Amino acid sequence: MRLWIVSTLGLMALAGCKQAEGQRPAVTKAEASRIAEQAEASFTTGNVDAVMKQYAKDAVMFDAAHPNLSTDRAVQTGWARDFVSMKPANYRVPDRQIQLLGPDAFISSGTEMFTIESGAARPTISARFTDVFQRQRDGSWQIVHEHISMPPTPPGQP
Repeated sequence: MRLWIVSTLGLMALAGCKQAEGQRPAVTKAEASRIAEQAEASFTTGNVDAVMKQYAKDAVMFDAAHPNLSTDRAVQTGWARDFVSMKPANYRVPDRQIQLLGPDAFISSGTEMFTIESGAARPTISARFTDVFQRQRDGSWQIVHEHISMPPTPPGQP
């Protein structure tokens, strides 16, 4: 009888470890990095719709060029249009940090660098960012919260 009880409890424990039917596996740091890089690849396409496809419909966004946050899709699309109009290129993140928040969410943060078109010049812009990604019901990943800020001016510089 004891063997049957122990065996049954062992099988129940194993069954509890098995993923529920239809449940997706938890995101890994490597997968999260790839998802973030794919989203960022849209930033230099010149296509506002491709950029906005990376964001959830109810995303909260803080943009470095605007004083207030926005949850308004039309406002956010205007921000994306302004960004795309600068013809960003050479986008890179030299110091990405990934924090896993659970099986269906993670944070990607770091410093983003890219060039923009400014007359005949192509200056390099650097900004700090934090993007919170969440797996959607359809399995896709979208940014649900974004905060972008300009780095502070180092002491002694104007």
